[in-house]
Amino acid sequence: MGIIVFSTGAYAQTPSGLGFRFFPNKIMENTDVVLQVYVKGDSLPHNVDKLIATSSDSSIIQITGVEEDPNSFVTSVKIHTLNPGTTTIALAAPGFASQEVPVTVFSDNKAPTKLLIKATPHTFSTLGDEKGYVAVELANDAGVPIKARQDTIITLTTDSNIVNLQNTQLTIKTGDYFAIGEFDVKKDGSTQISASASSMATVSSGITVSTAETQKTIQLYVFPKILNSYQNSFGYVIAQLQQGSVPVPATEDITLPVQITNSTGISMKNTSGENPEITANVPIVIKKGSYWGYTQISVAAGTKGWIAAPFGMEGLWNVGLSTKDYLISPVVQMQTTSGPLLNDHTAVLDVLPILATGQDELIGVVHLENDSVVYPGPPVIANRDLQIEIDSSDTNTLSIDPVKISMGTGSALVFGKVASTVPVQPSLHVVTTQPQTVPQTYPAVISPVSTNSFALVADPLLPAILTDNEFPLALYVTKDGAPNYFPKDMMPFISPKDILQTESKTIHQGDSIILITSKSLKIDSSTISVSAGDFATGLSIQSLSSKPTSITIDYADKILANFKNAFSIQLLDILGNPVVLEDDTQFKLVSSDPGVLNVPESIVIKKGNYYSLFDAESNQSGTAELAVLTSDLPLAKFNVVSTSLTPEASITSNDYVDRNTVFTATLNAVYKGVPLNGMKVAWSVTGAAIQSKDSLTDKDGNAKISLLSQDPKTISVQATVSGAAFGMTPVSKTINVNAPLAPVTGSNVTSNTTPTSTPFSLFGINPMFLVIPVAAAAAGGIIVLKKKNMLDGITEKISIMEKVSGIKDRITQLREK
Repeated sequence: MGIIVFSTGAYAQTPSGLGFRFFPNKIMENTDVVLQVYVKGDSLPHNVDKLIATSSDSSIIQITGVEEDPNSFVTSVKIHTLNPGTTTIALAAPGFASQEVPVTVFSDNKAPTKLLIKATPHTFSTLGDEKGYVAVELANDAGVPIKARQDTIITLTTDSNIVNLQNTQLTIKTGDYFAIGEFDVKKDGSTQISASASSMATVSSGITVSTAETQKTIQLYVFPKILNSYQNSFGYVIAQLQQGSVPVPATEDITLPVQITNSTGISMKNTSGENPEITANVPIVIKKGSYWGYTQISVAAGTKGWIAAPFGMEGLWNVGLSTKDYLISPVVQMQTTSGPLLNDHTAVLDVLPILATGQDELIGVVHLENDSVVYPGPPVIANRDLQIEIDSSDTNTLSIDPVKISMGTGSALVFGKVASTVPVQPSLHVVTTQPQTVPQTYPAVISPVSTNSFALVADPLLPAILTDNEFPLALYVTKDGAPNYFPKDMMPFISPKDILQTESKTIHQGDSIILITSKSLKIDSSTISVSAGDFATGLSIQSLSSKPTSITIDYADKILANFKNAFSIQLLDILGNPVVLEDDTQFKLVSSDPGVLNVPESIVIKKGNYYSLFDAESNQSGTAELAVLTSDLPLAKFNVVSTSLTPEASITSNDYVDRNTVFTATLNAVYKGVPLNGMKVAWSVTGAAIQSKDSLTDKDGNAKISLLSQDPKTISVQATVSGAAFGMTPVSKTINVNAPLAPVTGSNVTSNTTPTSTPFSLFGINPMFLVIPVAAAAAGGIIVLKKKNMLDGITEKISIMEKVSGIKDRITQLREK
């Protein structure tokens, strides 16, 4: 393939734009990747010369080199990633507008980077032999459980003597991802159990103990947990009256003032309106006969907190409730951050525990989250009214009202009609006017109104569950909302079995809490039903996995025909994070149209890598489907569009030529006014002999051919222009051959005149035709001489006798030769 050079002249007054794409699309720490830079738009493709690239944070990425590809129109920026995080790459080149490229570097999802902790139960009301469990597990930055690569020592501590730790040190064994300790409650009050490990941040879980067995708990919820401070916005603080984890109707109105503090605990944000940065001025009231209440929590535009984060200045706040007569759940941490107004969003539903009252109840809160690559994560403020519908899998049990998120807001309350009986636990699905990036199913947990003081509770002991791995499921009963003893022997039944496998275990009278070994068989959220004796309950579990769940391929929006086009392939987990493969993995590639897209038969991502690159070629414009197949993953399909550039080509020459004469035709090729140098030219001629020809265009986009006319009537000159990203472009021209003048009667001129002989002419001109009007012979005549491109339109009036005399003289001269 030849190198095509385009002469673009001086830099344009309006700079061109730079396009870019990463190979692979999602990049990981401690790896080498490529940022391809090219000319954006549909202008003439050409190289980006003298490109400069710099990193705004060299602790995250480093630029190791910039290379131009002489056989394509891309410049490759070589990058080495160091640590996870978000930064930018600055790009600048002569003749182009400078640009900052956002970069997100993912952590190695196979490496544990943080701890998760959970205490079960977290609320107690009796003293003595009451016991609970604390579970600590390893997870990556995305919160997915990760198995230990070596034995990991966990240290447990508590900030008081309210509970007694049976284990102050736990070991997560190699190949495991969690460890469990026990504690006993000693006296009433609130405390924290903390877990720490080398090179990981300390995490804590709260426990509340009360001596009043009949005292109920006010459970606090804050949705969404992140508020957008781009402009004035709000979320919701919701309180439920519960016994254990089951909602119960209030026997009186309960007023609950909201308290907001900076997460450092230093700066109190009162709710009187004196400090308007983040407020909840109206207290929550749980009405008699209801089990829930809510108020709005507002954030002022531009509110900034005390720490810096990838998306700008963020604030962390603790939200709590105050009351004298009820236990209060621990404070809930919320965050304020500045994000853009976008339409590129996903609607997310937060579901509350629900009581089967047969009435309209508060079901949860729906809010918008950002799908943008540039600002991933922060919540979105709607820039138009949005209609959100939430479908229920069983509308007889739970029917959801339509939800509207108004322009300038980012969240809304969700209400629905709940049946008085619960034959099944329904699931909810969010429907919006535009497709969800990650469609979600939200299980709803509806509890029947209990006629006695005992209730069954089922709760995973772990804060996060790893799919296809065993975990402990805790079962216990509560009396008046606090953990108690099972009143009789019973056998628990847990379903569906195709989602959760559990061991068979008998519950004996007097047991306080039992652990059932379980295994989740399904990735994502699932609703589980649990029954034991006269008790029944439901729970929602979310199973995660660091294993790959999908295939992604990255390539240009439109690939160029007649060029090698770079593609990258990688695997992603359920959260969309890149996955390092534990074994060599082969992928079969199949194109629906090899003419449009020609790909290798197979590609391999090697063990220990998370992506692979390959080249694809295209011979013509069009669209082709690329199918990717591998074991243990669903079929992945991608539509690839190929385009070829079409130059403007033309052939110029005389429209008329004499027979047996040499003449020249010139082909000219341009694209959007720019001459194309080095384009291949294939000539085809009929009616003339080729004397010489150019096979490539010159710097002016021209290629010439010299021809000797032979056909007595017409000559056809055809050419095909091709090269680089340009498709084959045909062009042609037809040239007429002048008819010879018939010789004068009696002359000695031969008919086999050679190309060098002097042809018969009149006054030095080979006429196309000669007309002597007979009617004008007496008075003089009009002789009209015509020759295309020479004497067209010229008419002379001369005496007929003078013309005849001239003809005789010319014939005499010819005979003498």
